[in-house]
Amino acid sequence: MSIPIPRPLAPPFRSLTLPARQTEYLVSHGKSGAFGLFVADMPMSLQRGDRVIIVSSRGQEVGSVLCPANSRHGQYLPDSPPGKLMRPATADDELALAGLADLCQAIFADSRDLALQFHLPIEILDVDILLDRSQAIVQFLGPSDADFNDFVDALASRHQMPIHLENLALPQEHLDVSHGGCGKPDCGRVDGGGCTTCGTGGGCSSCGGGKVDMKAYFAHLRTKMEERRTPLL
Repeated sequence: MSIPIPRPLAPPFRSLTLPARQTEYLVSHGKSGAFGLFVADMPMSLQRGDRVIIVSSRGQEVGSVLCPANSRHGQYLPDSPPGKLMRPATADDELALAGLADLCQAIFADSRDLALQFHLPIEILDVDILLDRSQAIVQFLGPSDADFNDFVDALASRHQMPIHLENLALPQEHLDVSHGGCGKPDCGRVDGGGCTTCGTGGGCSSCGGGKVDMKAYFAHLRTKMEERRTPLL
């Protein structure tokens, strides 16, 4: 009499969990670590860390997905319109972004040289160039009452690219375009401070006065970091 040989049990079936398809995601972007809500025209299946092409308030750039957006996230985000999520980034996009590294370094070095040449009491921190090369963002720390006209004109002329100044010593959430500023249409003025942003291609001189309190600036950064530790999911 033959004895049946027991067959090994089949492993339990495991379903592959695919990312949900939706149109709204939280995306981080830029060298300063900004993040915001971005909306796609059609549902996309994206996971944390996926690289995407977005259109932010600065222009077209590459970002990284943080998580799908939900109704809870609105209370943690500033009252600003959402950006546009265009599509997942491709290998060509990443190659184009990597190709901007040398230009970023050149503008960074020239920014420091020109700041010394024009006796500007500022510290150049970094340079961010948008993916479509529509502008270069020069990030710096400094007072709000300096005259940046000659500095911006020289830098833009040297690299044939619009220059956007971003003073990281002035919290961006305090921008108030209703104060007028330098008179150029895209200039934003900080209440009691100066112009920190300008998309006109020629930059803008700072308006108003006041000195930068570096202790207050770093305390502000510390506070923002603590706020960003709030669970997103």
